[in-house]
Amino acid sequence: MGKASFCFNVVFALVLFFNTSASGYENQPGRQWVNVSNGIMDTVIKDVVVSDEDPEVVYIISDKAVYVTDNSGESWSELLSFRTTENFINVIALSGDSETVYVGTTDGLFRGIDRGSTWERIFRGVGDLENAVFSIAINLRDSEIIIIGTMSGIFVTEDRGRKWSKAKNLQAQSIVTSIATDGSNHNILYAASGDGVYKSFDSGASWNRIYELITPEEDYQYLFEDEDEDISKIRYVIKTRDILVDPEDYRNIYLATSNGLFISSDKGISWKRLNSPGLLSINIRSITAADNNALYAATDRGVYKYINDSARWLALSGGISTTDIHSLDYSKHTGNDNVVLWSATGHGIFKTARSANGSLSERKEMTVEEALSMFSHEPSIEEIRQAAMEYAEVQPEKIKKWRKSAARKAWLPDLRVAYDDAEDWQSSTYFYKNTYEEQYVTDDDITEGNDRGWSVSMTWELGDLIYNSAQTSIDVRSRLMVQLRDDILNEVTRLHFERRRMQIEMITLPPTDPHNRLDKELRLQELTAGIDALTGSYLSKRLPR
Repeated sequence: MGKASFCFNVVFALVLFFNTSASGYENQPGRQWVNVSNGIMDTVIKDVVVSDEDPEVVYIISDKAVYVTDNSGESWSELLSFRTTENFINVIALSGDSETVYVGTTDGLFRGIDRGSTWERIFRGVGDLENAVFSIAINLRDSEIIIIGTMSGIFVTEDRGRKWSKAKNLQAQSIVTSIATDGSNHNILYAASGDGVYKSFDSGASWNRIYELITPEEDYQYLFEDEDEDISKIRYVIKTRDILVDPEDYRNIYLATSNGLFISSDKGISWKRLNSPGLLSINIRSITAADNNALYAATDRGVYKYINDSARWLALSGGISTTDIHSLDYSKHTGNDNVVLWSATGHGIFKTARSANGSLSERKEMTVEEALSMFSHEPSIEEIRQAAMEYAEVQPEKIKKWRKSAARKAWLPDLRVAYDDAEDWQSSTYFYKNTYEEQYVTDDDITEGNDRGWSVSMTWELGDLIYNSAQTSIDVRSRLMVQLRDDILNEVTRLHFERRRMQIEMITLPPTDPHNRLDKELRLQELTAGIDALTGSYLSKRLPR
């Protein structure tokens, strides 16, 4: 990883910090988030919808159950459960009178009458793709008309579910994640799909694509061919998450995607990305607009409110113990100065309520110099990188020393010293013959003596001055060292910036729940220990006690 990458990471982290800190937080006097999950068996809440008729009545869903409260979250009752089945719940919707509840599942559409006291399945498609219902829209003037989005297009009924027809002109296998109604004309609908945005002028019977999103073919192949994939989680893979018609200005259409929020100011003719200063994540899962023309977004990094005057996002964090937000809704007739937000999260259900100490979160503006000074006592990334290389003994200077030593070696001769200490001897053989005998005689002791001596020799290989065999060994070791150094630097860099992002998050989104705060503190200690392990405790030694 080069210096450019390090600089980008630093700038990215500081931009997030400044965008959030310098702009402050939402100052909604007397209100903060409170957890109202008592009586709910499930931890992960996927969707929430508030009754238009009675703000005390709120419905929520988990993967396997539907709950309702009639006292604004003081207690909850379970209305429907699929815990003993393979069915998963995806979405919930209410009729205009809030007496009828609709639940979209991976096995069709279910309707609960009398506020969910009795349930029946009113839609089941052909095959798994048509069965998986991810979005529901009920005509506001004629509750007999129901439009649902599935993994295989849109289906419409005009008689409350007795007969269904498949909508025309959608692309094959269009995964429809959200459907919105134009408040000025209830026959006009907008649908967010995996391949773009569609618009209908006839209550959903036929559609035209008005905004195209290019989805890689391999993504669709993954979605439709992986038999082990949990269909209930497909909506989180699709780039388009939610679509909303501005309740104050019906020309404005908002599209929430995994790559930010898009807006059309001309009923879908043209689109542009909305500014995102202040957002810690552009992965927007859900959007809602309250009666006071305030736009709220649910992301994987918290709840945010968009301020039109400054074109910035403000985080609403006070009292909420998680940033894993799935869906939002609000009490629609509590008055502009008393909007109650509801948040379905990965750790329960939260709502905004009156508090004794004032606001959702308050923070004074912070200058760049003040922000930088907060981390001035910590070593820089370059210092940590240098400490990691020295601790692992993989600094580049080491290879240079090897090469210089190999070059000097060529000037030294090959020196050999020998010492000899041996005895001399001679042997002779002669033939002896006389009158009586003949034989061969061998005499080894004709002469005897001792030889002792020293010898010294020096040789040079002149070719080694240009290139010698030691260089080959150095090349092999240097390649291994470079790979090891890159691995160490990549890991220590990752840990450093993850730790810095965690610090920034704890400053910009301070956790108020003790368990969540403890988890984040332990994660900070874990990241610090990881850096220490690669640097010989360099970071801890530099931090003030």
